[in-house]
Amino acid sequence: MTVVADPGQHRRQRVRLTPQRTIQVPVTGSREAEGPLTLGQVNIAQWLSQVSDHFYSVLCVELPVPAVASVDDVVETIAVLGARHEALRTSYDLGEEKRQLVAASGTLPLEVCVLGQGRWGPRDRTSVAGTLLRLLRDNPDPDRPAMRVVVAVSPDEDGRVIACAGAFSHMAVDHGAIEVLRREFAELVGDTSRRHVGTPRHQPLDQARLEATPAERRRARAAQVYLQRQTSKIPRLLYHMPDTSPGGDPLAVELSSPAAAMAVRRVATRTRASRQSVVLAAICAVLAHRTGDEEIVLPLMSGNRFDRHLLDYVGSLAQGTIASVGVAGRDFDALVAHTWTTVLEASRHARYDAAERARLDERIAHERGLLFRYEPLFNNLAPEPGPGTSPGALPGTDELRAALAHTELRWRPVQRNAKPVRFNLNQLDERLVLDLWVEDDGVVPRQEAESLLLAFERVLVAAAHEDLTTARMHDLIGLPTAERSANWLLLDSCRVDLRQVQALLDDALAPAVTRVFAEANGHPLVAYVTITDHASTPEQAHARCMAALPDHPAVLTPRHYVLCPAAPTDPADLASWPAPRHTGTGRAPAPPVEL
Repeated sequence: MTVVADPGQHRRQRVRLTPQRTIQVPVTGSREAEGPLTLGQVNIAQWLSQVSDHFYSVLCVELPVPAVASVDDVVETIAVLGARHEALRTSYDLGEEKRQLVAASGTLPLEVCVLGQGRWGPRDRTSVAGTLLRLLRDNPDPDRPAMRVVVAVSPDEDGRVIACAGAFSHMAVDHGAIEVLRREFAELVGDTSRRHVGTPRHQPLDQARLEATPAERRRARAAQVYLQRQTSKIPRLLYHMPDTSPGGDPLAVELSSPAAAMAVRRVATRTRASRQSVVLAAICAVLAHRTGDEEIVLPLMSGNRFDRHLLDYVGSLAQGTIASVGVAGRDFDALVAHTWTTVLEASRHARYDAAERARLDERIAHERGLLFRYEPLFNNLAPEPGPGTSPGALPGTDELRAALAHTELRWRPVQRNAKPVRFNLNQLDERLVLDLWVEDDGVVPRQEAESLLLAFERVLVAAAHEDLTTARMHDLIGLPTAERSANWLLLDSCRVDLRQVQALLDDALAPAVTRVFAEANGHPLVAYVTITDHASTPEQAHARCMAALPDHPAVLTPRHYVLCPAAPTDPADLASWPAPRHTGTGRAPAPPVEL
């Protein structure tokens, strides 16, 4: 196994780029029209309204080019794609009545950069493309076009395109749409005979009209009912470990494993489940062992490309959903099968009105006394092989063992994300490439992140040979299950540290004297509070605790509030508190949500 800090340190020569010119590529479509947003567009608009500068608001990817391609080839390719896909000519009015506006014509930018002196060829494509991607991420276009392309050309007179990358507005496309564009880009840039618009496609305006039909409205309402049930039990934090030191930096650790990729193929063939389900089952097994949880209730992304007319659709479809994976008592093959059916069920309920969901989430959060963080725990960006694709010859035991010598771990700093841990599956062919993002390395140190990934690989490789019992999985994982002191309790699917709840009370209700108890008078998680002008009723106390939660990300608010006229000498002595004036949950009865 190799551990490296910078994935780019193996470059053959240093990549230097000099901007040469920007070409505004004309694009002309078949219609000019406007209409309401699709559910996928509403989802992105809702998300960006909360975090407008999120680094995923623009998606940057390498675009494939053949060994011999010119700038003119790329220009003509962009022109065809812009004519073919209305999402690349669409702007958005995100005011009170949100609309998508498709222009009949327009331009898309192509930036041309020249490489420094040297002999550049196909072997340099990966390192040059990586530099182009950094250029796109570090220098965003303030106009945020739907598609922005940058190429690196050789310094020779022929100006061959060595590598190409694109930045795409997330309002216009999701990762599934980008895969469609990458495939079509490769076809067009390499073959002049294919450079025509072709037959009409299903466009976002068509999708919006479809979603307004009674059948699709019923489908969206069913999704809300499903999500309401899952949101009522999802933990506040999935990876909530004791005795950590918050306040560290975010980082990412990438596992690149040819052995894990081979193992996934073998397990998927044996269980007849998707490869992604095999990966997620192994992740859940490791997390459940480490945290001591019997069930992993996790947010994930669904591509929503189940209908035939959506397979080649260019637009935003993906939305978040929630899956509940029961790990306890399942051997590995049974866990894979369970994970697959659970994820399919969750994905069936991943098309809904995001604004309606936000209102529902707000109500449930108030009732449960927590804040939701819906960054996906697992995000699959590795496409499943198409129908009829053969898995090829399955690797043997010796081949798997030899491949383990080529496992690599790479770590890098990243922007802060919204999860203690998050797994991105980026590749699943010759190598399994799995990113583990850590929000705070004081909570999840780099060493622990690496240990989780290597335990995941051990489980997969062992499962390639045989089904694994739960005991065998625990032995393979090889990490201790978290031990928690008496200060911790399990409540409402959440691990709760009473000391952290006390810190919330001290912050939210000062100058009141407060004390939290694990149980009092038959109620769990009870807060005793002295009455002040700011908190004289349970409703006021709960509202103030909810307002302070953003600064206490791991905490549940008390389930019951007891308001007393004065504090005893020893607030930790429950029996010494005087008779209360007001008691209650602090949660007003919620009206039913119309779905």
